[in-house]
Amino acid sequence: MHKSILEFLAFLGECLLILLTTAAVLIVVFSVSQAWGNPTDWHNHELSEQISQQARAEARKLWHEENGDWQPNLTPQAEQALLHYTAQKQKEIDRGKQ
Repeated sequence: MHKSILEFLAFLGECLLILLTTAAVLIVVFSVSQAWGNPTDWHNHELSEQISQQARAEARKLWHEENGDWQPNLTPQAEQALLHYTAQKQKEIDRGKQ
């Protein structure tokens, strides 16, 4: 009688292991099938390129609306201010290297 109980428990353990393995495989299969069925830019290079082209076109359109066709030239005062700022930052960088 003692041996039959242990055999029964071993049988239940094997059944439980098979059940858990089957459930895990089914979960993986259904998850992967849903991911492959969803056309995102992660899985589709052409879609990713299309999204990038649309974003660049919108950025160009916004730039043209705000600034016109070309970036305006710097005024002499703005150029001097930028040169002064650049020299100041370069001094800070040089001090940091020493």
